[in-house]
Amino acid sequence: MREIAARAGVSATALYYYFADKDRLFDAVKRDCLERMDAHIARDVAAAPTMPETIKAGLSAFRDWCFENPRIALLVMGRFRPNEDPSAETQAPYYRSTALARDLLDRAVAGGFSKSADTLLDAALAVAALWGAIESILYKRTVPEYWERGVEFTDRMIELVCGRLLNGKEG
Repeated sequence: MREIAARAGVSATALYYYFADKDRLFDAVKRDCLERMDAHIARDVAAAPTMPETIKAGLSAFRDWCFENPRIALLVMGRFRPNEDPSAETQAPYYRSTALARDLLDRAVAGGFSKSADTLLDAALAVAALWGAIESILYKRTVPEYWERGVEFTDRMIELVCGRLLNGKEG
């Protein structure tokens, strides 16, 4: 905490006034980053004209935010400790994007665009599948032909996910 305070140009006492320990500081950083990501996604989702385009816009916005903020995305999605308190109230800030995806999928089911039987599971899998594709680009853990073609690579994952969610078929 002292090193963090020194690098931030504040006293350790000031840092401890706001955060009891490093984990609480990192948790606040994670929640702030997730809030910014969720706002980015919500903006793009709101601009989409149809339900199928809304789901694609949400996934694309998540991907775009990750590619625009790769270090933050890797920290938030993989490096910071997860909040392991199982209560829904404390988990909500960490999974707003998945909640939005579920809400969109619920609306797609209601509108006849999807036949998802478990929208929470499908929304969580959609986010996880896309994150896996994003991470494989950021860490260069896919074939070298796609290292510099991350949008093309992840667009295909988005097509596959949307095809499965919206048509019940692979895209």
